[in-house]
Amino acid sequence: MNPLHVITNTVRIAEISTILVRNGFLEFLEQIEAPSSWFSRFVSPRHDRLNIWQRIRVTAEDLGPTFVKFAQVLSARPDVLPQPLIDELKKLRDQVRPVPWEQMRPALERELGDSIEAVFAEFNSTPVASGSIGQVYRARLKSGEAVAVKVQRPGIRKEIRADFEIIAWFAQQMQTRVPELRAYDLPAIVTEASDGITQELDFTIEGRNADFFNSVNPHPEEIFAPRVFECYTTKRLLVFEWVDGVSPAKVTATPEERARLAAIGGRSVFHQIFLAGFFHADPHTGNLFVTPDGRLCLIDWGLTGQLTRHMRYFLADVFSGVANQNAEKVVQAALANAVSKRRIDPVRLEKDVQIVLRKYQRDLSASENIGQVMLDLLYVFGSNGIRLARDYSLLTKAVISIEEAGKTLDPAFDINSIAQPFLRQLGLDRWSPKTLLGLAYWDVRAALRQLRELPGGLQRLLRNLEEGETTINFVHRGLDSLRTAFENGVNRLVLAIIIAAMLLSSSLIIARANPESQPAMYTISECGFLFALFFGLCLLYETWRHGRKK
Repeated sequence: MNPLHVITNTVRIAEISTILVRNGFLEFLEQIEAPSSWFSRFVSPRHDRLNIWQRIRVTAEDLGPTFVKFAQVLSARPDVLPQPLIDELKKLRDQVRPVPWEQMRPALERELGDSIEAVFAEFNSTPVASGSIGQVYRARLKSGEAVAVKVQRPGIRKEIRADFEIIAWFAQQMQTRVPELRAYDLPAIVTEASDGITQELDFTIEGRNADFFNSVNPHPEEIFAPRVFECYTTKRLLVFEWVDGVSPAKVTATPEERARLAAIGGRSVFHQIFLAGFFHADPHTGNLFVTPDGRLCLIDWGLTGQLTRHMRYFLADVFSGVANQNAEKVVQAALANAVSKRRIDPVRLEKDVQIVLRKYQRDLSASENIGQVMLDLLYVFGSNGIRLARDYSLLTKAVISIEEAGKTLDPAFDINSIAQPFLRQLGLDRWSPKTLLGLAYWDVRAALRQLRELPGGLQRLLRNLEEGETTINFVHRGLDSLRTAFENGVNRLVLAIIIAAMLLSSSLIIARANPESQPAMYTISECGFLFALFFGLCLLYETWRHGRKK
């Protein structure tokens, strides 16, 4: 964190520290030397008999929408977090009070560039849904079309940016000061989550995702996404068609019809994953509607996954290895796609994969589903130091969500039988002569380009050597403690300068101010002295504590 930002975010840091202490994390704050943690000794901890994972979930709920959203994103990362924590984070739901209409109306009209009455023939100011990022209202355009209007909560961008700055600082401190957590690369995880949530703040991306799905969807007569009105859509406003329908849990139809709807949802998700390479990452029952004409509608396209052809082939290799009980094939596929900063022990990895495969001895079409297989394997990969692309975790979440939705419609829903044709189709596409010739063509073309550029590269290298322009860069490692000490020193120096400025300015004011004729100026100078005293005591305490630790 920038040294000045520690002071800028003092109130929020103090609030976070208080909540952490209340939930039993005082030792953690002391271990990472969190600012403002000293006064938290005066906060009484809760006496609930909760384990550490439950306390983390409760803490996220207490810290507010940003931390709940962050925890929800982390709940899809079994490759980087312990499974008990994942199970707790999955219980989190957005429980956000709606922002009053008096505050939402100016934000809506600012994005519209006009008054509500000029754009809409009808507008219901009572939100039909309220989340941590936006609120949804029902309206009718002047043209007569019923629409849903999603408006971003005022100030949410600034709030999320500030909270993530604090989260990033905590992650860096944990990475530096807690040896047990260094293997997880927490700063990278926070950066990835921050990027994902920042994308969700741009409603134009959600609109484009919905439009793209409709363009590649082979069966619009069975499933679709709401049409987006691009002329009204901005980064903070999304207007899309209103879809009448009911949740899968409320469908009243024959068992045959319910089974048909469940199969439609399953086929669509696997087509998105294995053939299109673009998929809705959260198709749970809250994001699915069954329309009166018997179609499925997928809403909320803010969270999506992308799978390249190479990534889809990796999935085919993994599930082929699972089906054939071939742990070595699974390990080879994982190592070929791994991103790791530490040495990976392939023997240990293969043993752990074998333990997972023993749970699925019959084959991939056994009672356990594809999502659970991938979930277990992601955890094994992560515990062995292999980090895969975030999209694989989103894929797991999507498959598990659609299975839950399918079983809500049809208790006999078998997701594995739905997936098998798409896995076979992916295999046929992978080994078709057209695909192999295409890959060979591009490989040969790339090799010829590199061969053509080789003489020029060698000539430049020799010229640089001759002219003495070649440089060698050294990367210093193991300086984290020195950097932290330097940052702490800068923080204290900045705080000392601010205290001195407060004392000097307050002294000048009080020397010239008349308490009778200028009471306001006199009060300001007194406040300056009080703030200087408070921050001075903080600085003395931090310096004393740092000296004791030495």
